[in-house]
Amino acid sequence: MLPYKSLTEPFQQQSYLKNWEAVEKKVSAKGFTWATLYENYEDNQYMSDSLLLVPRGMAYEIENASRAVHDIYTKAFERICKDPSTLHQLGFPVMLWDLFLKPSKTKFSYFVRYDFIASAEGLKVIEANTDTPVGIVEASIAQEVLCAEHHSQNPNSQLGKRIRDAWYQVIKDYYIRSTDTLFFTCADWHTEDKQTVEYLLSLYPQKAKYVPLEHIVVEKSGVKTPDGEKIDFLYRLYPLEYFLEEKSGTGEAIGEQFLVHIMEDTLKVINPPSALLMQSKAILALITSKKEEWFTRSEQNAIEKYFLPTYHSLDQLQDSYVRKPVLGREGGGIQMVVNGTVLEEDNEYYQNQKTVYQPYFPMPDQTIDTWDGPYTGKLLIGSHVIGGEPSGLFFRVGGLITGDLSMFVPYTTI
Repeated sequence: MLPYKSLTEPFQQQSYLKNWEAVEKKVSAKGFTWATLYENYEDNQYMSDSLLLVPRGMAYEIENASRAVHDIYTKAFERICKDPSTLHQLGFPVMLWDLFLKPSKTKFSYFVRYDFIASAEGLKVIEANTDTPVGIVEASIAQEVLCAEHHSQNPNSQLGKRIRDAWYQVIKDYYIRSTDTLFFTCADWHTEDKQTVEYLLSLYPQKAKYVPLEHIVVEKSGVKTPDGEKIDFLYRLYPLEYFLEEKSGTGEAIGEQFLVHIMEDTLKVINPPSALLMQSKAILALITSKKEEWFTRSEQNAIEKYFLPTYHSLDQLQDSYVRKPVLGREGGGIQMVVNGTVLEEDNEYYQNQKTVYQPYFPMPDQTIDTWDGPYTGKLLIGSHVIGGEPSGLFFRVGGLITGDLSMFVPYTTI
């Protein structure tokens, strides 16, 4: 368990709420407005104003682990492209395969977040958010404000610069001219996604516009804005596989047409389709099964150090394991079993997908201050890798399954 600083010492609920509300106004003014989340007919605290005190050695090790894990993912992507027969293991609809195998000179993803568990046994990556990672606004805007409130150094101070550098790389890789417009989109009703998109847009160095996903016009001739402006380049904070289900008001398969435009290069998207390919948790099983065939000895050492062995069946695991749907998001569809007993599970989503299995690796406890007093939950460490470089950390504390109500907690190093 990490030590932490509190803005209210000793803890007194009314004083805590007063201090928290003052900080909430400051982060909201900067562009982080979901410090509370409304779910289950009530407001839930999402932002904690506690400050985790992370040893510098631990932060350095997370950076090293993030770089090593990203290198493994990059190598795995390269090998999948050379051996497309592996695609059938990843759980995607067949109609997406050609999109994944389309030759490209881009990175497999420009915006990635790897999630780690830290314990006495070291760091283990449990999944990769390579397609539509969030937690960026928390790790930049909210982190900066909260570190200032605690009069502490912000270790994520370079995150904005890393994002801008990544955009310059995108401009180069996608051949975006200074006269071209990069459009940004997401579901307009989704506050977190919209403000994440607005933050990323603010750091883009050339012409850019926001267009709500709901307003994008998809025709056989191309993808356009409601005003008829052609969209050639699009940053989308929306899962690519969801487009398969999108229909027009008259029932036309506009989502499939959207994907056809990507396939035909009349529309170029960021993150690229390869980001969705690498989002599948079955990639972890592929890394396990191909460890000796695909990877060098030093890469195998990194896999053994930072990865959990992952399988498509329970044959190689005992009575303690975690079952995950390969395309699940926000903790949906996960089941945890310890000594043959179900410890925690989510049955609401992703029940019809392929699954993978990992040995149960317990998350460490972490105490933070909340509206209701000190709370002890489970700590998950998110590491943003932007443009291929480790760029900032994103800590959350919540239940055994980290869902969308797990609380964001800022940090500093000591």
